[in-house]
Amino acid sequence: MPPITLLISDDEPLAVSRLAELVLRMDDVTLVGEASDGQETLELIDSLKPNVVLLDIEMPILDGFDVIEHLSASLDEAAEHIPLVIFITAYPQFAVRAFETGALDFIPKPVRYARLVEAIDRARSAYADREARQRLALLGKTLDQLRQERSRVVDDDHYLWVPRHGEIVRVDCDSIDWIKAEGEYVRLYCDQTSYLYRQMIGDFVANNAAIGFLRVHRSAAVNVTRIAAIKRSTNGSRMLRLSTGDEVAVGRKYAKDVMAIISTNIE
Repeated sequence: MPPITLLISDDEPLAVSRLAELVLRMDDVTLVGEASDGQETLELIDSLKPNVVLLDIEMPILDGFDVIEHLSASLDEAAEHIPLVIFITAYPQFAVRAFETGALDFIPKPVRYARLVEAIDRARSAYADREARQRLALLGKTLDQLRQERSRVVDDDHYLWVPRHGEIVRVDCDSIDWIKAEGEYVRLYCDQTSYLYRQMIGDFVANNAAIGFLRVHRSAAVNVTRIAAIKRSTNGSRMLRLSTGDEVAVGRKYAKDVMAIISTNIE
């Protein structure tokens, strides 16, 4: 088969940058595009016709499952080009179900180079066997199962295992007051203790939104149950004061979401 042409679909710029860096290390793989949401992913699949899509499940506007739903609908229209899908997500518990329901592969974040190479090798074999159409058809039929499985993972997984001082400790997610982005990591603040956890802030918030984490800045998110006050600084920007006494700046982009908390509770 010709060299693999690949599209990256992820709404986190740091995740895209990391994936692109890994892909560009492969001599026989050509990175043809990058998409930041599901709608853009569909448009680029149509225009660039990649062999393979590295598809994040958690994205705005249309998520990864919505993309699969749209692609599988195109099978009925005798679409000529069908890409293979490799899921990229922060749900390692989800892997078995994803394999069973037609995904070519499932790579948990953070993505390792050796693991990505393995997935691309699977793509070569699948393309040689012309599996793309069959796999997409199977994925389309099992989207409800996949969405339910994702919901169960979110509902059941309220704790993290975090390395600290030579041991791995359990941190209950509802004990986290707020988090701060530090590159490919987040700093978890729990009362007087902090932990460094390897996950990008966008993925952490997406995984824990159901239990009350809200993005309030490009580099910060808070547990909304810890918000004690919202105040304005002298320059007009907003600041959150948490019940712990910590203060967290609110980015202009996120101010509307923060103020919506007040509106919802007043109503």
